[in-house]
Amino acid sequence: MVNIQSDAYLSVAVPMSSREIVRICQKIFSWLGSKEPFLDVLITYDGPMKDLNRRFLGMEGPTNVLSFPESGRGSLDSLGQLVINIDAIKRESCLYDQDPADYLVRLLVHGILHLVGYGHGQDMDAMAEELISAVC
Repeated sequence: MVNIQSDAYLSVAVPMSSREIVRICQKIFSWLGSKEPFLDVLITYDGPMKDLNRRFLGMEGPTNVLSFPESGRGSLDSLGQLVINIDAIKRESCLYDQDPADYLVRLLVHGILHLVGYGHGQDMDAMAEELISAVC
């Protein structure tokens, strides 16, 4: 089950509904071999994201996506929580010349791969590109 919570006006920045985000997450899960894991997705702004980034990672400033695995490490039954920054989507989609909805998909894939145990690097990058192609 994917639970979408938002303190941001999603439709203003990204032409995608919460239902569409759930469908994309379900496609990602299917590609990863799981049909219905539990995942919370919070869509927020720079301010709250900046606070979370400092509090949990000791980093200054907002980031685009944070992953909080269930019980320290996600499983395909209960992944945990993703926090996505809508302000970062607006900024970075322009910076990288991508459609905001496509960039949101990229962040969902990136965050979910972290939740199932992947760290940054070539393997994660290759898997992310394959997964993005499969779900779009």
